[in-house]
Amino acid sequence: MKKIVIYCYIISLTILSTTINAQVQDTIVNNKRLNNTYGLRVGLDLNKLVTTATNSNYKGFEINGDYRLTKKWYLAGELGAENRTLNEDAINSNTKGSFIRVGADFNAYKNLIGMRNLIFTGFRYGFSTFDQRLNSFTIIQQDDFFKNPERPSSFNSNGLTSHWIEFVSGIKAEVLNNVFVGFSVSVRRTITDQKPNGFDNFFIPGFGKTNDASEFAAGFSYFVSYYLPLYKKRQKDKKVKAEETKS
Repeated sequence: MKKIVIYCYIISLTILSTTINAQVQDTIVNNKRLNNTYGLRVGLDLNKLVTTATNSNYKGFEINGDYRLTKKWYLAGELGAENRTLNEDAINSNTKGSFIRVGADFNAYKNLIGMRNLIFTGFRYGFSTFDQRLNSFTIIQQDDFFKNPERPSSFNSNGLTSHWIEFVSGIKAEVLNNVFVGFSVSVRRTITDQKPNGFDNFFIPGFGKTNDASEFAAGFSYFVSYYLPLYKKRQKDKKVKAEETKS
């Protein structure tokens, strides 16, 4: 009789241990699958840093970030500063200023278990304040007998502003724990563009090089970022949700 009781006790412990272990494993798997951590991701645009180090006519930086609002939507934005000198055939100018872009991203990627990657599309509203200086320009003449004269200039305009909208798409992949790398491409269109006195804008910080023939511009960013988890959202069990819906 005692042996039967002992056997039953051992079998009960085994079943209980197996059940608890299975529940723990299911909890871990579900947490990874649900990706229910919410937090802030902050990074740097490596493209601008590399250009600053390799191009003497450019200095700039950009900080980017996003904050998870829902399962698929992220509040996103960028801010930074640029100082660029354009030295072309007929003109030499300098532009320096700061910019900010704010908007939202939608994650269209369905992650596998344990993954937190993003394939996103989104939109931005951009604003920039900057100074524009025309250093020199060349008057182009159709008659080649005389050399086209280059004239120094002192056209300076400070406190200019520009507003634009843009569509952005890109990828963010987790390569280490909470460390992401990725890239994005964007298409931008100006809304309002304050012109300097006596000449035109040749470059707008945060927007890019302007074109008289079009109000559109393109942008590219390659970045590395760190994700700081702040909290987790507990997801109710489907049975509980169904009972609450019935009630």
